[in-house]
Amino acid sequence: MKVLKSINNNVSQCLDSKGREVVVFGKGIGFYKVNEDIPLNKINRTFYNIKDSDYGIIRNIPTNVINTAIYIIDLASDQLGVTYPSSKAISLADHLQFAIERKDKNIYLEQPLLQDMYQLYPEEMRLAEEALEIIHKMTGEKLPHKEAGTLCLHFIADQLNPKEKKQLDTAMICEQCTKIIEDNFDAGMKYLNYLKTTMTDEGFICHGLGDWGNPENQLARENIETAFLYADAKTLAMFAGILCRTEETELKTFAEETRNNYNGRLLQKKEDGHYAYR
Repeated sequence: MKVLKSINNNVSQCLDSKGREVVVFGKGIGFYKVNEDIPLNKINRTFYNIKDSDYGIIRNIPTNVINTAIYIIDLASDQLGVTYPSSKAISLADHLQFAIERKDKNIYLEQPLLQDMYQLYPEEMRLAEEALEIIHKMTGEKLPHKEAGTLCLHFIADQLNPKEKKQLDTAMICEQCTKIIEDNFDAGMKYLNYLKTTMTDEGFICHGLGDWGNPENQLARENIETAFLYADAKTLAMFAGILCRTEETELKTFAEETRNNYNGRLLQKKEDGHYAYR
């Protein structure tokens, strides 16, 4: 490799034996002078088809971050069975450096689709979590867990031979969820009917701990136990609708009556429009 120019202590722009421009990485190779040949055993990594904008990235990013990115992309290529462009590690190194700077400034990106990504790209997300550990080990920088989402996007993008992704079978998922509801609906109805037998004449349930009551401990048990009674009835009404059960209307009516009784007897409306316990 004949040196065209040094980029930093460990990176140089060179010409290979076929006259093609290439960026080479290796410890101390930046000290070779223009037109000198760098022995191949000194070179750890080569990058072809580098864009002009990438040179600034290589020049300004710490070597350990670049080496970390190279290691992660090699690992991703091996574990995912895909091929990336040779410049992929440079774009990842740029991302890692920005992620480190965001962390240092206490700037954190929201990842509202993080859980969806675990479902759609389980292999890439597992690899992203492993990559966070590698980054910590190789650079000393502990990035927040949410960065796994952005790393996953890097692994998905720019694949030269992407594998066909298994799509979520939403119909099967709905069928399985409905089966769970169907298997447990009757048990839920039996429990609700039992709770009804414990109700007072005022429409409350007052057994149990009631540990979330008001400070004076008045109506404490009625507060929490009756709130759960309403939640049980409302949930069962929703399940009855899914299963097309005749109990749906009865459950909706009971849930609404419980809610109105709870609000009317236990709560009062404050001047600011919010409700508080009596």
